[in-house]
Amino acid sequence: MALINTAVGLLAISSPIGALPVVAKAAGGEPGRVRRISRLAVLTFLFTLLAACWWGQALLDLFAITLDSFRVAGGLILLPIGLRLIEGLEVGHPEVDNDAGTVGVVPIGMPLLAGPGAISLVVAEAPPAWIGRLALSGIIALLALGIYLVLLVSMPLRRALGELQEKVISRLMGLLLSAIAVQMLVSGLKGCFPVLA
Repeated sequence: MALINTAVGLLAISSPIGALPVVAKAAGGEPGRVRRISRLAVLTFLFTLLAACWWGQALLDLFAITLDSFRVAGGLILLPIGLRLIEGLEVGHPEVDNDAGTVGVVPIGMPLLAGPGAISLVVAEAPPAWIGRLALSGIIALLALGIYLVLLVSMPLRRALGELQEKVISRLMGLLLSAIAVQMLVSGLKGCFPVLA
């Protein structure tokens, strides 16, 4: 169940539908540029989150940060993002560069798809056992594939969805993300203050 929550949270945070305008603008209507930008963005997303899954806990241990403290911090990062999505505000659509290689990695790959919220969620929810981390890695890879397919059809998909549907999907993702953020905060606070359990 925790892995399902993590998968839903990652989908909500990465919000590939929300990245469509940025990809379309960066590509300038050229299918070749769309493919290159999508490929680089998804590879950046994939490797960033896999690194967070496998080495995030070691980094926390290096700085003597407990997992519960990190969950609280992650919840505090995710909650404003979810609330902004519910309100229909942009989470982060920075001005894009003209170079397809540059824009595919930054800002689309990171921080738009794999931002602080996604990284925090993966580090906080990565299972301690290697089998669990392998399962989470599989979920991240499947999500990356799904995002890649969505970005590939960014221009026709935007036309098919229309502005209203984009906004509805964004608000639903914001609601899910806010709920996951609150759950992370509750879990982290219970761990930090056992008297709350």
